[in-house]
Amino acid sequence: MQTAHTTPDIEKLIEYRTAHYAAESEGATYYTNTPAHARFRFANPILCQLTAGRKVMQVGGSLPFAFNKGMVMYVPAQTDIIVDLTAARADCPITCDCIEIEKGRFDAVVDEINVKLGMRGDGAFACPDWSAFVTLQAAQADALNLPGLMSVFREEHSVFRDLRVDRGVETAILGLLQVHHRALLQVSAGADTGLGAAVRLIQRNLSHHVSADALADAAGMSKSTLHRHFQRHFGCSPARFANDKRIQTARRQLRETDTPIEVLAHDLGFSSPSHMTRVFRQITGETPAGFRRARLSSPCVALYDVA
Repeated sequence: MQTAHTTPDIEKLIEYRTAHYAAESEGATYYTNTPAHARFRFANPILCQLTAGRKVMQVGGSLPFAFNKGMVMYVPAQTDIIVDLTAARADCPITCDCIEIEKGRFDAVVDEINVKLGMRGDGAFACPDWSAFVTLQAAQADALNLPGLMSVFREEHSVFRDLRVDRGVETAILGLLQVHHRALLQVSAGADTGLGAAVRLIQRNLSHHVSADALADAAGMSKSTLHRHFQRHFGCSPARFANDKRIQTARRQLRETDTPIEVLAHDLGFSSPSHMTRVFRQITGETPAGFRRARLSSPCVALYDVA
């Protein structure tokens, strides 16, 4: 899990960060007691809830808005977040719980939604809008139960704890999408039925490479048109989409099994373990071995002094 990047112009910010790791997510509590301005960008989607104090936020170039105690905010991956922490004081700190969800976990929930949409037979197909953020308050925020999910993160690391985290994250994503599907999902029908067919062909054949010609035939469109659809809906080429799904599967196997990396590479259609390692690092910022070790490690506490 890659943590947030901060800009070097933050002055005199003392921030305590307590992190708890699961296989496909990270729960962290931030504690700030010194006034400051900060800029963040997370490598994955986040759900965060302010538990004490008050911030003023700007997300992805938005106008500034108040982020008050109890509010929840969802921000997609690779989106600039500017935070006004000038209300923080030693006797009145600002605290925030932040759950960073690997993009593949979010995609997997949308995949399940697409399975249900496919059963309707009307060609509907949903994909995330990776430019949209939303805020929730009152009953909508409470329904996601992020405090309950954070309490599970803080439990002693175990198989049961990890499974409960996974279920809690999935429930939070579903609750978020149920309330804000119009803002966060692009649902297409008719003309995009072919795109859904290409996606399903990739997902059914992760163990080997599916040619561009085969994907275009399944979609009933030219290779260039299919490529444009993938770029518009997923922000990547069909080949990158397929590798994202392979690495998503690899992460799950690295967490849940002791299958050797060499075997995983073969089963997922990579030409060699080094090929899988290279693609894994490109997508996640980690090696498969490092990913497996980190998910078996205990929670950590870190003190950041960014000057």
